[in-house]
Amino acid sequence: MSMSQYFAFEYRGLLDVGAGSISQIGCRFENMGARRIGIITDKGLVDAGVVDMVKDVLDAQRFPVVAGVYDKIEVDAKSSIINDCIRWCGEMGVEGLLAVGGGSVMDSVKAVKTMMAFGVRDVTEIMRGTAGSHIGLKVRPITFPHIAVPTTAGTGAESSPVAVVLIEESDLKGSIMHPDLPANVAVLDPTVTYSLPPRLTAETGCDALSHCMEAYFCMNSNSISDALALHAVRLIKKYLPIVIQNGRNVEARTQMLIASNMAMQAYSMAATSAPIHNCSHAIGAKLHISHGLANGVLMSTVMKVLAPFYAMRITDFAEAFGIKTEGVAPIDITYATVEALENFKKECGIPACFAQSLNAEDKEDLRIRIKADIAGFTFPLPMEAIDAIMALSFVQ
Repeated sequence: MSMSQYFAFEYRGLLDVGAGSISQIGCRFENMGARRIGIITDKGLVDAGVVDMVKDVLDAQRFPVVAGVYDKIEVDAKSSIINDCIRWCGEMGVEGLLAVGGGSVMDSVKAVKTMMAFGVRDVTEIMRGTAGSHIGLKVRPITFPHIAVPTTAGTGAESSPVAVVLIEESDLKGSIMHPDLPANVAVLDPTVTYSLPPRLTAETGCDALSHCMEAYFCMNSNSISDALALHAVRLIKKYLPIVIQNGRNVEARTQMLIASNMAMQAYSMAATSAPIHNCSHAIGAKLHISHGLANGVLMSTVMKVLAPFYAMRITDFAEAFGIKTEGVAPIDITYATVEALENFKKECGIPACFAQSLNAEDKEDLRIRIKADIAGFTFPLPMEAIDAIMALSFVQ
């Protein structure tokens, strides 16, 4: 973008980073005046012992009191579960929310605290009836104490001003947007990510890389978002393969958490054109494919189909990804980057395409979903591009 163009860059929240940083949670809640908290998570993290790891620290510190653990969160931040979670919070009398989990947990908690601020018990009351974004929430501050402990290095949702929610009645994803949605404190502690298996490590890492791509190539990018996105690319390129091979590598786990957070900050403040997410939201909701896997499969395919769009800014991104660019035409750099992304996906165990095949009815439904998704409102994809992306992304 031209530096004569106006932009605003805002980040609300504190980052506690490093091995053992979960020990800071108690004093952070104390500083916010939260004496009784609820831990919001999923059953997988309870079974893996991650929740007990965090809870044991709080119990040893004796502040705050853990009122209980809500472990019913599922993939895609489902509206019915969010509504049940706020009921549980009321019954338990919680004064603070501790999110321990991946993107679905983070987004569910952000939706819950928004509902608390606006006095509603059904999340659809603060969202449009179909896919879309409710931005009118900015008129009221959200002050409920909220700390997030991400257990994946991918979504960066701990620091995002957006919560993506699956409205089950319509089977479409919509978004809540508010500047107070990021956690008051995000705790980036690599020790809570040690148990994440290689497949999920790869998928969530590719999600972070897709955030870098959307932020850097968007029409509203700026020098600050570029700096965050490009350095996150370098970190992901270097450390994701390492951490897939050795999940207990503390340096690699830490750097991936940092990269994920940087990527989301860039994405949140710059991404006005997000063709990868435009497609992944629709495909994920319809076929129940994880967000990280969807973005991982799509990122090289979308770049290939939209090569002229990416070629306009490709050089710095390609160099951050380790590709030589001197003396090479931008369109050729773009195709070289597509090839490098495909090789990187293969190295990380991400498939070249989805395992499912589509019939004519599926294709038409996905066309409608992609056109209706909020990520495409400011950068609508032509129908021929949608068809080309689907043709390359699914088993024929």
